[in-house]
Amino acid sequence: MRKRWWFYILLGLVFGLLDWYFLALLASVSQVQALNDAPAWLQTGVVVLMVAFNYGVWLLPAIPAAIHERKISGSLLKAALAAALVWSLALVGYYAWYAFLLLFVGLPNFDFMLFSNRHAPSYWADFWPPFKRAIVDQLLEWIGVALVGGALAGAGSAYLSTLPGRKKK
Repeated sequence: MRKRWWFYILLGLVFGLLDWYFLALLASVSQVQALNDAPAWLQTGVVVLMVAFNYGVWLLPAIPAAIHERKISGSLLKAALAAALVWSLALVGYYAWYAFLLLFVGLPNFDFMLFSNRHAPSYWADFWPPFKRAIVDQLLEWIGVALVGGALAGAGSAYLSTLPGRKKK
């Protein structure tokens, strides 16, 4: 496997971890009390911007990976695969970090899931349903979006980057 594919893997995993904190930042912005007294148009604008940032940030790692892969390999298919790989591994990184926090750090209202409580008689029976719902089911649900959406975003951005009339550097 070429070095660049290892870079795409690392990029995806690191981005997934960083996205956890980016979402926390967006959540803190939504809690700003001054927005409660703002006009409705401003509140609506903030919501639209937050949704755009929440989903748009996922283009940050995918587009450069796809364009780079298209320039190196010349293949639109490989560019689409690079972006899909980045997005898929970003999800793996995100949900792996989520699982780590649940198990070893603790999250609000999930203290019963801490691995240090594993000796409690009902630990595994109490642990599995929320873990499956929060980690496994969500990862499986979003991985399809990552594969299809990542491939489309990668192919589209790689194609647009090679249109005639674009400056070559």
